[in-house]
Amino acid sequence: MITYGQFLKHNFQGCLFVTDQNVGKLYNLHGNDVFVLPNGESAKTLENVGMLCAWFLANKLGKDGHVVAVGGGCVGDTVGFACSVYKRGVKLTHVPTTLVAQVDSSIGGKTAVNLDGVKNAVGSFHRADVFVDTNFLRTLPQQEVQNGLGEVLKYRMLCSEIDDCFVQHGLEKTIPLCVEFKQRVCQKDPYDKSLRQILNAGHTIGHALEILHNVPHGLAVANGLYYETKLALQLGHCWQSFAEKWLEQIANNFAILPLVEGVANLVEQDKKNKLHKIGFVFPTQKGYKKFLISSQKVQQLLHDLA
Repeated sequence: MITYGQFLKHNFQGCLFVTDQNVGKLYNLHGNDVFVLPNGESAKTLENVGMLCAWFLANKLGKDGHVVAVGGGCVGDTVGFACSVYKRGVKLTHVPTTLVAQVDSSIGGKTAVNLDGVKNAVGSFHRADVFVDTNFLRTLPQQEVQNGLGEVLKYRMLCSEIDDCFVQHGLEKTIPLCVEFKQRVCQKDPYDKSLRQILNAGHTIGHALEILHNVPHGLAVANGLYYETKLALQLGHCWQSFAEKWLEQIANNFAILPLVEGVANLVEQDKKNKLHKIGFVFPTQKGYKKFLISSQKVQQLLHDLA
């Protein structure tokens, strides 16, 4: 269930809360019922999941308990995974505080932590409610807003209605459309077997760039969309006019990162890969399409784009 409103801690009586250092300090979230994770990707470790589960146990969280995750995508991913394995699943509500989390990562039940330098290598699916309070966005640094626009870009390229709304009415009215779009897709394919994989557009190359350049997720996704649009054009999967429109928009609004050495090796570990082929979701003028391309060919294509 997705709810819109103003988040107030006292409206979640009897719950345990998990946040990160930045959000906890900014919104005065503290007390014996609050667990504070490190900021950013450093939260997404199996060690933190273990400590979180031990804290649940120490606080006598039962199978009928309720956890509220207040923070961005890293908080949501880590808490979601912990809630999925603790007593084989306890109730979770996400309160996303970043634009990336509000339009994307908090919706759909995916959870994950990183392992041995591989992003989201260990994870699960765990259904959660989402409470969206856009007031959180008012305290976001401009860099974080820009980061979130990378995921909004994905929805704009996928759905002309979302693109039109963004162009005509701006971000605030676009957020619910992104939320509803992802929710519809996830309801049709909750376990990411087919349709839902369109939401991974830009992520095959994007995740690799995120790790290699140590940049925010949204910026990496925007770059992934940039290079994957180039690949789609190079392979004849989209029209030149379509590619030129979006390549120009991305280049005008996001810093373009170079395809450094190591990208090819990391894309070989992408979760969409099958039969030793690399999975891509390419943007086209008729929506996204999934493709499997041999590792050897991908290495050559990336080399040509670099």
